[in-house]
Amino acid sequence: MTSYNNFSRIDANTSTIYSLETTFSRTIKFILLFIAELGSICCSLFVLFNLILKRTLRRALHNHTIITLVAVSFSHNITDLPMLLDYLRRGYALSSTFCLMWNFFGWSNYAIGIWTTTWASFERHLLVFHSHLINTFRTKIFFHYIPLSMCIIIPWNYYVFLVFFYPCTNIFYQSILFCGFCCYAYNDQLVFFNWFAFGVIPTSLITVFSISLIVRMIAQKRRVQRRFQWRRYRFMVIQLLSISFLCMFYYIPTIILGIIQIFLPRFGSDIQMLYLYYIGYLWPSLTPFFCLSTLQELWVKKRERVFSPMLLRDTHVNRLNKRIKSIEHVPERNAL
Repeated sequence: MTSYNNFSRIDANTSTIYSLETTFSRTIKFILLFIAELGSICCSLFVLFNLILKRTLRRALHNHTIITLVAVSFSHNITDLPMLLDYLRRGYALSSTFCLMWNFFGWSNYAIGIWTTTWASFERHLLVFHSHLINTFRTKIFFHYIPLSMCIIIPWNYYVFLVFFYPCTNIFYQSILFCGFCCYAYNDQLVFFNWFAFGVIPTSLITVFSISLIVRMIAQKRRVQRRFQWRRYRFMVIQLLSISFLCMFYYIPTIILGIIQIFLPRFGSDIQMLYLYYIGYLWPSLTPFFCLSTLQELWVKKRERVFSPMLLRDTHVNRLNKRIKSIEHVPERNAL
């Protein structure tokens, strides 16, 4: 969702719309995305339930960006993705209002998710190497809560304006993905700004921050020569890197395609419309699973409950003590 030229095959002379989808391709995409949606919703609810209701997890600063990303994923799964599935099932969008809301939810969820991931990539540097900067309530407000809030408020309000209040007339093509986009997409300068602000910049920053975090962790471990620091931040770093690399896996190729399309406008348009936009829906759908797999607190507690040898030993000892006590009381009863 970050390429520069967002267009469909529309003949300007005859106003004929050539659909790039077939019934078979829509069916396959519908099945795959529907399965991903169901699993993602269940996983999102489980992760949010644990992170929000458990106080220790809720108060951990590094979990706040995870809560935001999972919440964005959940919003994606109940707003944007159902509209795409309905479009794939019917082969067309229901109405102009449907097209308008589809564009809003699709682009706003994407923008919030990409910038929240960008902030999480930078914030991990603060939490690991400069934790003293966020020790007090005032510094937490300035270095944590305000930036995270801006990653949500600014993109959301920006797309509210573009989709609902931009001074132009929308002409939707209901047989095309996203109904051919809103009318602001015909402003080349604005489209270029969106591609740069919500594609090139955040993806580049995520790449730089993620790679530099790995380099700094390795250098810190060699210099200090103490293993407890790696053990302390290991899951926090792995959590970020898994989400970041998932994001980079999709958006780096689309950005490269967008750069090529600046000079060759129709280069790769078929691949873009048939595959890349749909693959982009997998990023928010898979995010909850990556978050769950790296939540150390949940997995440690689960292992302790099920496999802890200490619990097994204690249970065995308690049973032996009960048997000994019962044997000791037998002579007393006989004596009576």
